[in-house]
Amino acid sequence: MEPEESVIIISDTEGENDGETSVFIVENSPEVADAAKEKSTEVIDEECGLAITYSKKGNVMPHARYDCVEQDFIRTENETTESAGNNSNFCEQCYCYICDKPASECQYWKLPSICHCNAHNKSAYWKAHRDAALTGALAIFNFNLVDIDSELRRGGTLLQKFWLELALEYNKYLMGIVTTRNCLIPCICLCHKQVPVFCEMCQMNHVEIRLYSYTPVFNIVNNFLRQAENEKSKAAAIMMIGVAKEILLHKQPPQEVFNKDDQTSTPRQAVPIFMRRITHALQRMLVLSDFPPHLFIKLKGFYKTLSLPSYCYAFTNSLNVLSWEDPFLTSILRGQNITGHRQKKGKKELLWEDLTVVDARVERMETREEYRELVRYLRVVKCSETLKLRTLQDKIPFYFCKCGEFHAAAQSFHLSSNLSCCTACRLTPYQYMVYLKIFKTGTVPAGCELSGEGSWVFVKGANLLKDCLLLKCALRILFVNEILYRGVHCWSRLIQIHCNSFTLSEIVLPAPPPVFVNSTAVLSTAILEDLKNGIVGLPKTFSSVLRRESALILITVAVAQMLHKNLPLTNIVLPLIVAYGKNFWALKLLFDSLSMKEDVLHHFCGVLSSNIYVYKSMLIDAFKCHDADYVADLVTLFLSFNQATIQSVSIPVLNVLVESWHEFKNKECLWTQKLHSFLQSKVIPAMEMLNTAQFVELRKKLNQLI
Repeated sequence: MEPEESVIIISDTEGENDGETSVFIVENSPEVADAAKEKSTEVIDEECGLAITYSKKGNVMPHARYDCVEQDFIRTENETTESAGNNSNFCEQCYCYICDKPASECQYWKLPSICHCNAHNKSAYWKAHRDAALTGALAIFNFNLVDIDSELRRGGTLLQKFWLELALEYNKYLMGIVTTRNCLIPCICLCHKQVPVFCEMCQMNHVEIRLYSYTPVFNIVNNFLRQAENEKSKAAAIMMIGVAKEILLHKQPPQEVFNKDDQTSTPRQAVPIFMRRITHALQRMLVLSDFPPHLFIKLKGFYKTLSLPSYCYAFTNSLNVLSWEDPFLTSILRGQNITGHRQKKGKKELLWEDLTVVDARVERMETREEYRELVRYLRVVKCSETLKLRTLQDKIPFYFCKCGEFHAAAQSFHLSSNLSCCTACRLTPYQYMVYLKIFKTGTVPAGCELSGEGSWVFVKGANLLKDCLLLKCALRILFVNEILYRGVHCWSRLIQIHCNSFTLSEIVLPAPPPVFVNSTAVLSTAILEDLKNGIVGLPKTFSSVLRRESALILITVAVAQMLHKNLPLTNIVLPLIVAYGKNFWALKLLFDSLSMKEDVLHHFCGVLSSNIYVYKSMLIDAFKCHDADYVADLVTLFLSFNQATIQSVSIPVLNVLVESWHEFKNKECLWTQKLHSFLQSKVIPAMEMLNTAQFVELRKKLNQLI
């Protein structure tokens, strides 16, 4: 009798009506069937019309042991001592449910106390063992197997290996080292030299003690954290939080330590160092790494389950980081919540984040050029490290400039909070001059640093700040910032900006009528007082045809007021003279304003004369940037005043000119001709009327030169 062959019956319908006609394709094994050979039809169910027209035996595919059709299997819940029934028997295609490899290769198939042959998918015990075997160290996070990718698996593998190494070193730490007390404190007892038997005090010093040093454990953890920092974000997060789980369980024996001053010698000192490092790294990863939601939630949830010792309570809420999709944070970034407050369970809640989180959010939004969202965030976020947070908030005007909102940037300099003064109070001279360039040109640094170096780009769709608004903003900043107010370079840069076009090319403003200059100068005094008091309105004069001239007059009067107040503390004024360029009418106004007090004028001219010799390269560069007319007009201006103090300033100017004559002679022939003509027709005759010793000596030099 031939053995009965097993067949596979496949239905072509899944309908609920069993009475419907259905065709089943049944394939026989290739050993006993030939596809081309005709077979007689065998009817197996006349009532349903089911007939086998062709059959082929199916191949046995790899399967778990409990699914094997050749070997019987007895299901038990957690039998591990021995094989249940014939569970240890297997066919060639049987796989171990725990190891996920052929049963013939499983090392624990029949091993007592483990017995993988009894494992099956209906037992919670064996399912947990399978998950632990497949996920390794990742089992503590309760990940779904479908969520574990190669990056997470690598992190789990490295963590599992680290745990074994850490356990060995931690056991050595708990065992300690047996030694004598005099290893810590040298014994100075005299009985060592006098008698062969130690005295009672000496015996106390030589008693055996057990010492403990956590430093080897510290080094292993430190090396592993360095390795984690070089891994990809998912693996690094798993590795670091796995380290935290282990080191938080480390205990400190009550006995002696090698060096109490060494922060690595005890868990009480070392673990907080690691926790600070781990939490800061995890905070940055949660913000910057775009973790999938399930991983983000798992990491935060697992951290909450960690048992923190008393010396680590400060890290309790360190991973309470809001995701970017959090409704509270989203409403702030979109501008729907401008206060940073919300009501939660009847209580007022603020957006309070650690500085590490704030830094990471700023870094991400800078990278994505989300400057408007960044401004909204910085305006409302709170942090325990207020000074460092304030440093970040001081860049709000710059972020406004990056997105083309120059008017909002100018206003944001003077917005203050209850905890600190405004941003303008903390600007450095360098930052102030960079902002002047931004507002004047409508360009910004290409990067995210407020720097005058590197490439600058235009902001698309931005409107330039009007000159009157730029003037008000610049002066108000100077009035509230004492360092800037006393800085001559800040004032010279402001003068230069208003003597230039938006491309920073120099403009020569025609001299307005003297009556206009005098009346505007008188009006400027009242305007400056209003600006100091926070009143920012400007008269119509500053919006008229002569608005540029009016602005330069206002700045000149402000410079004169600053010099009247701070001249004794000022040791350089030459940049002010150079900044005016060829606008000598405004420079004349400066000297007229200073001449109201003879002592101020005398001190100013003395400092200026000294600066010309000390910083003569600055004056020579100014000469080279202009032409011979600039040199002639500058000297003529000094000689045109009736005050001998101002006239004397022309002496160092001409001395520098004579000493550097060869530089101008090599530049252009026209320079030499014009200067010769000027010196012969204007300077020498003017000096004939000035018989002071300095002018006589200078006249001789000029005659030799000519």
